[in-house]
Amino acid sequence: MFPPAAAAARRPPLRSALPVRWHLPSPALITACLLLLLCTLLALSAHLGVFRHAPLAEPLEEAAAQQLGAPADALGASVEGVAAAAGPSSAAPWDRPEPQLTQEELHGGWQLTWEVFDRATKHPNATVLSWNSPRAVLISDFVSPSEINHMLRAAGQLERSEVVSDEGTQQEVRTSSGAWLNGEKRDAKIVEIQQRISRLVGIPEAFGESIYVLRYELGQEYLMHNDHCSEIPGEPPSQSCREFLQRAGGPGCGPGAGGVTCGDRLLTMIMYLRSPKRGGATAFPHAVSAPAAAPLLGQRAALQQGGDADGGDGAASVRRVALQEGGSEPGVNVPLHCQEGSGALQTSPPPGSALLFWDFVPAGPGWQPGDIAAPDPSSAHCGCPVLEGTKLIATRWMRAAEFR
Repeated sequence: MFPPAAAAARRPPLRSALPVRWHLPSPALITACLLLLLCTLLALSAHLGVFRHAPLAEPLEEAAAQQLGAPADALGASVEGVAAAAGPSSAAPWDRPEPQLTQEELHGGWQLTWEVFDRATKHPNATVLSWNSPRAVLISDFVSPSEINHMLRAAGQLERSEVVSDEGTQQEVRTSSGAWLNGEKRDAKIVEIQQRISRLVGIPEAFGESIYVLRYELGQEYLMHNDHCSEIPGEPPSQSCREFLQRAGGPGCGPGAGGVTCGDRLLTMIMYLRSPKRGGATAFPHAVSAPAAAPLLGQRAALQQGGDADGGDGAASVRRVALQEGGSEPGVNVPLHCQEGSGALQTSPPPGSALLFWDFVPAGPGWQPGDIAAPDPSSAHCGCPVLEGTKLIATRWMRAAEFR
C-alpha cells in the first residue's frame, strides 16, 4: 500500500490527448431513423385511438376546431373526446335529429327564425332559384328511385283533386288526380321522407300535412293559385278557409292558437316523381327580381339577396329555368305565363328533385323571430298544362303549429 500522495507521484505521465473526430451519420441513415420513429408513433397512436374516425378531407384538429369554434391548439388529440364535446350540434342541420317540442311549441308557440328561413339554401344539393318574392329553392336528388316507386305504389287509386272553396271542392282550376298518403299508407318509408323534409326546412314534422301524390295527364293543369288560405288582410276568412285554418290552431294567431301563420300553410315542398316529355312546368307568374322584393322581406333580406350563385340578381336571372315549349297546342290552352319567353319564373326539374318555396315570409323591416309572418303574394304559382306524357309529383305542406 502506498499513501495517496506517493501513489500519485509514481503514476506514469499521461500522453497528450489526440484530437476527437466526430463522424456524422449519412443522410440515408438519418432518414431511416426518422421513418422508424414516425412508424412507431403512428402505431402507438392507432393503438390508443388517436386518429380513429379522423376526417380524410382536412386535418383532424382543423376540422374539429371549425366545428367547435375553438383554436386547433386548444383541442385534445383524441377525436372521440372532440366528438363528445361537440355533441349532435356539430352535424349539419339537416343531419340532426329533430328536437323534442314542448306543448307550447306544438300549439302555436314555435318561432320562425332567420336560421330556419335560410336553412335549405345552405344544403349541398341546393340551387336557389329566387332569394325572395318568392324564396324558392331546388334540391337535387332529394328522393331515390326506390322511394319514388314506393310512393306511387302506396298512393294506389287516385281520385279527382280538390280545392278549398265555398263554391265546391272540385273545380276546373284543378284537373289533376291525387291521393293522400295517410292512415295505413303512411308506413315507415313515408315517415322517413316526411322527417327528411322537416330536417331540411327546419319546421317540425308534426306541423306537416300528409304527403299528397298527384298525377297530371295530357292537358291537365292547376291554374295560378296560392297554397295559403289568407284572403284580404283584416277581413274574416270564408267558412271553408276557417275550417282549413282550424286544423292547425287557426284562425287565431300566436301561442295557444295557429302560431306565426294563424294556422295557415307556411311552406310548400314539391317532390318530382315523373317528368312529362313536354309541358307541366311549375311557374310563378308574379315572381319579381330580388331588389324589388327587399321591402317585402325586410332589411335582412335586402342584405342577404346578393344575387344567385351564378352572379345574377335573384329571380330575374333564372326566369327561364328548364323552360318547356309553350303556345298553341291542339285542344290545350296554354296560359301566357306558361309559354316560352313570358318572363315568368319556371322550373321543370328531373325526377328525384324537390322544389320548396315559402308561402309566408318574415314581414317588414322591423320583423323579429317570433313575430307573426305575412303571406307572400309572389308565392302564387301554377302547374302548367301537360303537353305530352304524364307528370307525377308528391307535395307536402308545412304549417306553423301541430296539424290535426
